[in-house]
Amino acid sequence: TFLLLVHTGRKTGQPHSMVAMVLRYNGSTREAVICSAWGPDADWVRNLRAGPAVRVQLGQESYTPQHRFLSEDESFEVFVQFRREHPWRLRLISALLGWGDLRDDDTAYEFTRTHPFVALLPAAVPST
Repeated sequence: TFLLLVHTGRKTGQPHSMVAMVLRYNGSTREAVICSAWGPDADWVRNLRAGPAVRVQLGQESYTPQHRFLSEDESFEVFVQFRREHPWRLRLISALLGWGDLRDDDTAYEFTRTHPFVALLPAAVPST
């Protein structure tokens, strides 16, 4: 359900970590998608925009990730799938974080437009 993301401070160069709920996980590619609950100005988002993530811990698995920010349409697709598969989890998080009612597609799209979604998957290992 959750992953630990280690990222590098864009100003300090020091490692920082944060925990995020996994909104979608693909077992074959090992790609996990997370969202910035606090919007685009969250430190971890700004740090990933400045440089690569350092480490992901997902259950027993730990890896050096590559990351990409999803487009608005991709983010909305992930959100809708998560809402369909985990409606009670979304209602709980929305209530705790004050996001309001996200059952309406227009409201949900506005949320995904203003809260960055990030895909993390194991970085390709160069062949030797």
